[in-house]
Amino acid sequence: MMARDAARGAMTSRRAHGLKLAKLLLAKLLLAKSLLAKSLLAKLLLATMLMAAIAGAAAQNDARADLRRALTEITTEVPLRQSDFKGLSALRDRTETLMAESRELRSESAAELERARTARLEAGKVEGAVERDAAIRAADAVLGSVEAQLREDGKVAAEIEDAWNRITESRRALFSKRLFAYSLSPLSPAFWSELLDRALPQLGDKLADLGAVISADEVFGDWETNVVVVLFLLSTGLAIFWISKRLSRVMLARWHRFAVRADVAPRRRAAVHALIDMTLTVFSIPLIIVLLIVLNESVDFTPGSADSIAFRVLGAIAGYLIGSGVLRAMVAPDDPAHRLLAVSDRTASIVARTGRASILFYAADLIFNEFAIAAHFRVVISEASTMVTVTACCTLLALALIRLSHVEASADTEAMPAATSAIYFSVLTPLVWAVVVASLASVLVGFTALGGFLVGRLIVTGLLLALGWVMLICIDALSITRDDIRRSPRLARLSRTLALQPDALALGSVILSGLLNVVVVAAMVFVVVGPWNLAYGEFNPFRDAFLGYSLADVRNLIGSAGLAAITAIAGVALTRVGTGWLDRQVLPQTRLDAGARYSVITVVTYGGLLVTLLLALSQLGLNPQSLTVVAGALSVGIGFGLQSIVSNFVSGLIVLAERPIRVGDIVSVKGEEGRVKKISVRSTLIATGDRTDLIVPNTDLITSIVRNKTLTDVSQRLRLSMAFEKDTDLGLVRDILIAVSGRHPNVAAEPGPVLLLTKLGESLEVEARVFLLDVALGDATRSELNLVLLEFFRRSGIRLGAGSGA
Repeated sequence: MMARDAARGAMTSRRAHGLKLAKLLLAKLLLAKSLLAKSLLAKLLLATMLMAAIAGAAAQNDARADLRRALTEITTEVPLRQSDFKGLSALRDRTETLMAESRELRSESAAELERARTARLEAGKVEGAVERDAAIRAADAVLGSVEAQLREDGKVAAEIEDAWNRITESRRALFSKRLFAYSLSPLSPAFWSELLDRALPQLGDKLADLGAVISADEVFGDWETNVVVVLFLLSTGLAIFWISKRLSRVMLARWHRFAVRADVAPRRRAAVHALIDMTLTVFSIPLIIVLLIVLNESVDFTPGSADSIAFRVLGAIAGYLIGSGVLRAMVAPDDPAHRLLAVSDRTASIVARTGRASILFYAADLIFNEFAIAAHFRVVISEASTMVTVTACCTLLALALIRLSHVEASADTEAMPAATSAIYFSVLTPLVWAVVVASLASVLVGFTALGGFLVGRLIVTGLLLALGWVMLICIDALSITRDDIRRSPRLARLSRTLALQPDALALGSVILSGLLNVVVVAAMVFVVVGPWNLAYGEFNPFRDAFLGYSLADVRNLIGSAGLAAITAIAGVALTRVGTGWLDRQVLPQTRLDAGARYSVITVVTYGGLLVTLLLALSQLGLNPQSLTVVAGALSVGIGFGLQSIVSNFVSGLIVLAERPIRVGDIVSVKGEEGRVKKISVRSTLIATGDRTDLIVPNTDLITSIVRNKTLTDVSQRLRLSMAFEKDTDLGLVRDILIAVSGRHPNVAAEPGPVLLLTKLGESLEVEARVFLLDVALGDATRSELNLVLLEFFRRSGIRLGAGSGA
């Protein structure tokens, strides 16, 4: 400590000496007798710059001294806080404050450096050798001082960052130490000896000591008054809860009446029901708790030793009520009409009861452990409480899983019109079994903290994920589509009020719901990796979601190849989810046809895969510039060996961009005709009439002649060539043609059928022309018309001539 203070004093002395020299040189410069009038303005400007640099550096000295002093204090305290989560968290917060101050000082130093460099340039423009030399020396002195200060600021910033890293590593090590701490196994006689012979007999003395501490606590003061305050606050909380409950019932009743009158869809009706119930009944509890905490800070109705117990009790109550509300919204055991998960009544009852009981056991354990710490009970008592909690929760979960396996899936979908499929939740069953087995095994072998941690994470994470899932359902149910606007007069009026087209309103609603889904999913991801502060440690679920691990730490842990694999998997998954959302939610709200939507989905898919590939390769140390060099080196080989593949790839991009051929078009390519099923970047898949798939390289679609029968008009003209004898009544033939074609469902009424006389000779050759509604059914329509016309011609006595196509 003394050596550091001496070094800091020497550095401050050198800095003061440099500033003093700069001031003297500047004074000589300003007092020079040979100051010329024509250079007065430039010298005054130079003097102003130098004085500003000197004043700025002097003003920052005090702030830097305070920063260095605070850093020294933090560095000294870190070794003393190795077993204190709260202390380490406080040091971390102070270090982050120093980081912000350091960045500000470095920014100011950088600005001073620019001014000092400008002053140095101006010094070289001063006229007169003596004046110029003096100005240069003064400017160099200031510039050197500012550069030295900037280097010193960088060094201090590096030391602050190093201190932050040490604090993070200490918190991480302390968390791991407590989590994997070994304790006595309940299978060991030593555990029961410690519990029964030593810990339990001391409970009376410990409680007496705690009562004495509370009675002697000066903060506690007049306990009768504080009891009255506590009762008043509890009464206030119960009153707020009762009012919110009554208000929730009233609003739910009004909403149900409005939903029936306005014919609101069942899914949207259930979503709004869940939001009203959770908002007024569930989230009013945290509001009450915040009120109690604020009043406690101002009134201080609990002594310091009881604050943590009181807050833990309030948190446990809030957790239980929130968990019950989320379970009620998700499975609604007593109200299938508002159930958001498609499960039977029996399954809903099992899930709700097991969830509430598990939350209750876990909350009780947290409260008891907090009380045990305040009363200074032996550690074995807290361990015994955790063992009981883990055993009870694991038993409840195991029994619930066994009972659910014997419950048949619900087939009464009419009773649950708003419910979504629960098939995706079946994948959680092996995970729950794994946690149950691992928790019980950890407790039995002596890792009680690990067993309690696993059970607690399962309960809390499952509860928060269920809340996020309910929010996702509500967001999707409340989004507006074009069909909703078309069916609802209220939404139509809203569209006119906002001066938005129905398509624009629907598209904006879908995009907003997508953004909200992203926010909820991101929060759920953080929930999975946190929150750590609910049981072991004081970790913040968002600031410490990854326990302080950075990307470099993850790369060192799993290697570049592992990180690249994770990036590739995540990129492919995000691409599939994004394209699925575009295909099912966004694009149907636009006026794009099926072919255009397919082109958009294809381009987005390949773009996402390309970005994923580049990111994965970057994790392996490759950058796009390196890939460009490699591609240039292989360009000759690509030109010869992969010429056809590259040509088909480019042709596929052209087809997707220009869209001369779309999915669903009827095309004819090189004598083959069929409907386009899929367009990829290498080839196009065409389904022919004989139920075979034709794979056509995209190059053929670009370089050869292609007939697209449905590019601009899905209707198509059908020609029927016929020949009759010379004395045939063509008027009767025309009447028969109009009557037969008018009854066929695939023949368009407008333009109507026509009969053309194409040739006169030994026979009359005519051509009947009709327009089809669906060109894909052209061959079937031709055959059906020919058969019916032939039958009518025979009944009417009309004889066909030679060369007839009928």
